[in-house]
Amino acid sequence: MKRARNPKWSFVVMRGADKTVKQFHVSKRSVVALPTVAVLAVSGWIAGLQIQATDEIDGLEEQLSNQTAQYTQTVSGKDEAIVSLQQELLQLSRQAQELKVKLSELQELENKLKQFIEKYGSGIAPSSGESDGGEKEVSALSAATSSGATYSSPTSYASVSTYGNARQLASLAQYTGLDLQALSSMVDTMEISMEQTLRQAQARREAVDGYPSGWPTRSKQLTSGFGYRKDPFTGRVAFHAGIDISGKSGDPVFSAAEGNVTETGIDGVFGKYIVIEHLGGLKTSYMHLKQIEAKEGDFVVRGEKIGLLGSSGRSTGPHLHFEILQQSEPVNPLKYLALVKEN
Repeated sequence: MKRARNPKWSFVVMRGADKTVKQFHVSKRSVVALPTVAVLAVSGWIAGLQIQATDEIDGLEEQLSNQTAQYTQTVSGKDEAIVSLQQELLQLSRQAQELKVKLSELQELENKLKQFIEKYGSGIAPSSGESDGGEKEVSALSAATSSGATYSSPTSYASVSTYGNARQLASLAQYTGLDLQALSSMVDTMEISMEQTLRQAQARREAVDGYPSGWPTRSKQLTSGFGYRKDPFTGRVAFHAGIDISGKSGDPVFSAAEGNVTETGIDGVFGKYIVIEHLGGLKTSYMHLKQIEAKEGDFVVRGEKIGLLGSSGRSTGPHLHFEILQQSEPVNPLKYLALVKEN
């Protein structure tokens, strides 16, 4: 038997009226296979494009993820910087407030020292010049505070949007904080110095006021001095433990220094009398009074009226018998008193 021949397709190509006609024969299998090959080629090309696009998308997603992580880390660092800045500014604000309070206390202490000096005189102030230096430093600090920068609430900086600004503000806060710490330390030193100066001045004032150098009567005329003399009643030589100051009956008698009234009373010899205790183991006695006005336990100051001059007790006439005792031993009052006119 003869094998059947494969049917063929004929294609005629006519190029023009004067041209020859060409005829092509193509098998039926080739005609069917050609579109299939074309479809496969196109499908393969499309699949390749899809694979390439998928790879590019994966790369872009990975890059985007890395950038997102970097941005998140950067923003977190900025947030931490802002929080740190807020804390530093809050601390700076507290330091400024503390310094303001210290300056106010120092100004009050300075005013007390000025009033003390004005009342008692510059002679009792320390000679080292601490007060003047302190006043100059306080004035300088007060001027700096009144003309210096103001410190706002730290929450006003919460809107800082750039790390550069945050770093600048943090540096400024740190630098200013160091200045405030130095000022605070200087104020503390000045306050201690001025308190010490005031204590020293008060101690000197107490020592001066406790020194019995104030004249106890308006009259400064003596009728009898300290030491041995002829007793006006017995005519014998006897020791006179004080001085007698003449005066009119009823004249005021003053405390020679500040101190505590430790004893008052009436004695057959001394009459009505007052004893005042002062610093340094010193005591003063006022005798032959007409009237006692101070009370036992009273604290009296120099020049305070404590009684009236009289002639009570063993006396020849109105006068004040005035004694000073040091460690319970009588001493000459004229060593303490001034402006003495002696007959």
